[in-house]
Amino acid sequence: MDLTIDSRILEEVVEHAKAAYPKEGCGLIAAGRFIPIPNIAQSVSEFEMDPAELIKAFRELRTAGEELVAIYHSHPHGPLRPSDTDIERAYYPETAHLIVSLADPKHPRTAAFRIANGEALEIELRAIV
Repeated sequence: MDLTIDSRILEEVVEHAKAAYPKEGCGLIAAGRFIPIPNIAQSVSEFEMDPAELIKAFRELRTAGEELVAIYHSHPHGPLRPSDTDIERAYYPETAHLIVSLADPKHPRTAAFRIANGEALEIELRAIV
C-alpha cells in the first residue's frame, strides 16, 4: 500500500494543519477531495474527529461512490510518526494515515503510514500534479 494524492489536496491538508495550529487538525481524504473534520479534543497532542461530522462525511462518500483514501491529522509540535495513541486508535487498518508535522512551522513535513495490528509502517507518499 502506498498513498498517491493530488498535490492540490496535499496543499489543502497542509494549510488546514497550519490553520489548526497550535492544536491538531484532522480530516479525511477521498480520491478527489479533502474533507476537514473538527477536532473535538481541541488538543496540541491528540485528535478526536467530531462523530456527527465523521458520520456525515462517510455517508457523503458512500452516496457519491467515493473511496476513503486516507485519514489525516497533524502533529503541531511532534515528530513525523504516529504516536502510541495514534496507533491505538487506528480503527481503519485498510486506510492510509497521513501525518503533517509542524515541528518546524515554516517547513511542514508530511509522511504516510499503514497502521494495523498495533504497528505503524511508513509507506510511500506521492503527490501528483
